[in-house]
Amino acid sequence: MMSLLEENSFKIRSFEKAARIVSDHAEDMGVLVDEDRLKDVPGIGKTLAYVIMYYAKAGTVGLEQELEAQLPEGLPDLLDLPGLGMKKVQLLWQKFDITNIEALKQACEANTLAEMKGYGPKLQSKLLEAITFRAKHARDFYLDIALSVAQNWMEKLTPLRSISQIELTGKLRRGSELIQSVELLVEADTSELISELNDQFGCGLSASNPLVIKDKSGLPIQIWTCKSETFAVEQLIRTGGEVYAEQLQSLYGADTESAAQTLDGVKLSANTTENDLCGSIGIQWIEPELRDSYTRFPENIKLLKQSDIKGVFHAHSTWSDGRNALEELAEATRNLGYEYLGISEHSQAAYYANGLKPDRVKSQWEVIDQLNSEYSDFHIFKGIEADILKDGSLDYDDELLANFDFVIASIHSHFHLDPVQQTDRIVRALQSPFTTILGHPTGRMLMARPGYNPDLTTIIDAAAENDKLIEINTTPKRLDLDWRYLKYAREKGVRISIDPDAHSIKGLNSVPLGVRMARKGGFTAGEVLNTMNVDELKNYLQARRAR
Repeated sequence: MMSLLEENSFKIRSFEKAARIVSDHAEDMGVLVDEDRLKDVPGIGKTLAYVIMYYAKAGTVGLEQELEAQLPEGLPDLLDLPGLGMKKVQLLWQKFDITNIEALKQACEANTLAEMKGYGPKLQSKLLEAITFRAKHARDFYLDIALSVAQNWMEKLTPLRSISQIELTGKLRRGSELIQSVELLVEADTSELISELNDQFGCGLSASNPLVIKDKSGLPIQIWTCKSETFAVEQLIRTGGEVYAEQLQSLYGADTESAAQTLDGVKLSANTTENDLCGSIGIQWIEPELRDSYTRFPENIKLLKQSDIKGVFHAHSTWSDGRNALEELAEATRNLGYEYLGISEHSQAAYYANGLKPDRVKSQWEVIDQLNSEYSDFHIFKGIEADILKDGSLDYDDELLANFDFVIASIHSHFHLDPVQQTDRIVRALQSPFTTILGHPTGRMLMARPGYNPDLTTIIDAAAENDKLIEINTTPKRLDLDWRYLKYAREKGVRISIDPDAHSIKGLNSVPLGVRMARKGGFTAGEVLNTMNVDELKNYLQARRAR
């Protein structure tokens, strides 16, 4: 907002720097505020510490309100659209009085933008596409945000006297990548619960089921209430799942009221579990994450757990476009309990991301060798995120590629090739003897862009044929490969690697999101690369290079 209003550039840079520090800091800022430790964070001065503290406690600061009063509502939202930088948005506002996304959409549809200097038909088309894509996701929230909000509300609700038990349900329990509401199932007397919620949180609720509270993030919290003897029924139905729900509906319709009435011969009690209920009505209980893809799953197969992950691949340090030094990133990974870090800077073609030229690759290898000599309980693997060039070849020559421990092959350019060209390009990269892992296979950015639309079935087949791994990129805005294709990948025998694509220490924390996606695809520990311990992985990668 200060930039749009062209305020003091020094002050703007101070806030930008503070925003990066807050975003990247490993500890929770709320905890630092509560413990009065903000002043100990490098780069946060006395004034900014006060602003952050006030914002954490009040949810706003006076400066924010002053700036908002000077700007048309919706103007900052234009900065989220591709191709619109600060200067272009200022021009739209000051010269053309376009101040929000709806006004911009109307200008594009009227072909007005195509005639404006500095814009043109190509940008107009790109903006219309982005606006349409955004509209489809207007009610969506990223999985990591929804999980954080859900945890916060469960902690608030659990101590309430009116609640006997509480469980997560709905899409969040199934681990979906985008969430429209947090659904909680509680065993409680509805009127008593309403009274407590209104008294303690000022919710202003009246009788309904579900009770709906708007979290400060904007995410709706739906609280379903039930009695103890129907808890298992409600949990089963409210968890849902596209494929799994078909079985349930064929038995007793779509709603819990009819379900409870038509479960003939099933004895329900306060001790009835969801598993018990499934057995009683003749369907197999399966893990919630599987219920969008499976109706049955082999009972002797145990899905991947977060505790199975022994290390992480795909991380960027300050050698390329990361925000932490390699040494800091390695130490943070080790402190999280992992045995290894697979560092993978950008390759030279990604000049915009400070990609490494061959001489810098070799310099980094020397640093890694030195760090590894100092560790007795941790190892850094030498990797690279090599750009897949337009013709499908990999960045760097064969001699250099052959000396990495692993190579992640990824697309970062030529997004707009047609699907056939894009598919052929990726298949060729998978045929390279130097490719270990295919990185973020579709290039999608959830709620921002749909990706480059390759034929994923052909790509998975090529990965299987060439013994290549496919990444689940755990960045909350990616979660790519999409779980809808993971089931097919598993059926074809393709192993996966669960990779945070971390550009900061904080980025390492997204790995559990990838574990959820792997579980949705039915993956077990033995089918995931980074469940190997460090010695197993050394042998595995060495054997691959020797082939």
